[in-house]
Amino acid sequence: MTQPLLPQRPAGLGDQVANELRRQIITQSLQTGVLLVEEKLATDFGVSRGPIRDAIRILTQEGLVISTGRSASVVGLSAADIDELFTLRASLELLALRVALGEHADELDQNLARSLAAMTRAAETGDTAAFTRADVQFHSSFYAASHHRRLSDVWSQYQPTIENLLLVANLEHTGLPLALQSHVYLAGLIQTRAFQPASIELESHLDRSRLRVRREYAGG
Repeated sequence: MTQPLLPQRPAGLGDQVANELRRQIITQSLQTGVLLVEEKLATDFGVSRGPIRDAIRILTQEGLVISTGRSASVVGLSAADIDELFTLRASLELLALRVALGEHADELDQNLARSLAAMTRAAETGDTAAFTRADVQFHSSFYAASHHRRLSDVWSQYQPTIENLLLVANLEHTGLPLALQSHVYLAGLIQTRAFQPASIELESHLDRSRLRVRREYAGG
């Protein structure tokens, strides 16, 4: 039986607040240095302070917020932060691919095919948000097929930030068909079961993504 792409846990109030604050930070609606006041956020979101504290803790772990004692403020992301995220992503993804090709390559192929179908539909309609979700689903397939729980846990921690960065970079992206073909080519290499050429293309693929996000998000 094919496993779901990643284990899904119910989104609690803290997760929901974190999702919205993360989006505001990455789209720069919340600027670097802005104080996150629990009482005000609780009022804005219509929740108690507990979920606000949970959200701040989540975003602190992701490096988007700095928390010192009773105060917390937005850190935001610099070009160097984007480089860190994408080099970490490349290391994790290469390991996940290597493990997945060991015993679960057929499962990986099935997951990639579903993601490519979703990307194709999104590219045809120019739906950048749907394309971004399918793009992240494509890459999450490596972790799901690896059946490496701790590796998947690490990816789950940084996936929301990376997905939001990709969405920001994709808003003005007019090359969705070209991006789709890049994923089709990568999936084809994976189907050969030869790790080395697939890993070389994956590293190049992720580095192109890093440079595009830096250009669109951080101007670098």
